Amino acid sequence: MSTSYKPIDTTFHEELKALAAKRAAARIQFFSDINEFFTRHATLKELVTKEEEEYLVLTTGEEIRLDRIARIDDKPAPGYDEVYFKCDIGK
Repeated sequence: MSTSYKPIDTTFHEELKALAAKRAAARIQFFSDINEFFTRHATLKELVTKEEEEYLVLTTGEEIRLDRIARIDDKPAPGYDEVYFKCDIGK
């Protein structure tokens, strides 16, 4: 997985911002910096920028880089589709 930040799709960014503003509870699936795939059930707190990289902050304090998010609830992030999650048994 690339270590350099790649800005995400504007529409998806706005959706994340709206969910964080509502402090929505969500299932977030994402990749770590060493390409581990994680699922978290948490409340979204805010979006922050650190040194030109953007992060989604959860109320747990965990920060997820936006370009590593694969899905929020049942909505795949741009670049992922339902076929990618075909074997996801968490549904």
